Amino acid sequence: MMILTTSTNNLSAQNATTNSSYAAGSLMDSANQTTSELGQNASTVLNKAGEEVGSTLNQLGQNLSDVGSEIGSEILNETKETAKKVGTGAKDVLSNISGEIKEGITGK
Repeated sequence: MMILTTSTNNLSAQNATTNSSYAAGSLMDSANQTTSELGQNASTVLNKAGEEVGSTLNQLGQNLSDVGSEIGSEILNETKETAKKVGTGAKDVLSNISGEIKEGITGK
């Protein structure tokens, strides 16, 4: 009877050790899997954030380019209008001079 009790106790202890070993291994597997999933999730989040930043910078660059084009167009329009005014003024001055010269010649 004593042998049977010892064998049963040894078997129970062995089962407890085996179960404990499986539990620890399972826990480590879960921890490793969770860590791996966290790494993948963090990588995905960072990639998406990088894409968003890149897209935003691209839009900002396009907006700045559009603004630059608009400013350039406005400057050209203003330059054109100013040139027209200068040309008209110069034409008037030359016309006046020409008229005075004609009057001077015909008046003598």
